[in-house]
Amino acid sequence: MAPALKDDKGGKWSSDLVLDLYSNLLAEIWELVSALIGEAILAFLFNLAIRKLGEKHPFLNSLKVSEDGISLDGVREDCRTVAPVEIHRGFQSLINHLSHLFSALAEGVINKELFPKVFPKVKEAERIISQK
Repeated sequence: MAPALKDDKGGKWSSDLVLDLYSNLLAEIWELVSALIGEAILAFLFNLAIRKLGEKHPFLNSLKVSEDGISLDGVREDCRTVAPVEIHRGFQSLINHLSHLFSALAEGVINKELFPKVFPKVKEAERIISQK
């Protein structure tokens, strides 16, 4: 796997920047969706998505999800040797899978609320990983 690239501006690793971005995005998703469907159901959906994607993106298995929210502490450690593009792909897959689950559950109502928050952050992650 390619090593994490150093960001020229702040000296932060690109992997850390992508993880920070997705950490904030997952917190926003948690806040919005848990208010609509409840913490227990949302935790179940997150764990379901992680189980499905964990084989392809093993670092996602380190996400800790409970009714209290999401913790990326273990993910940060596991991603030290993962290329930023792979981190992005894993989280993008997670968000896409959650989006499908939300659609099945609430016929697009949740995704309509989430799209304005998710789209700009995914684009920002793509910008970060495309820098050389």
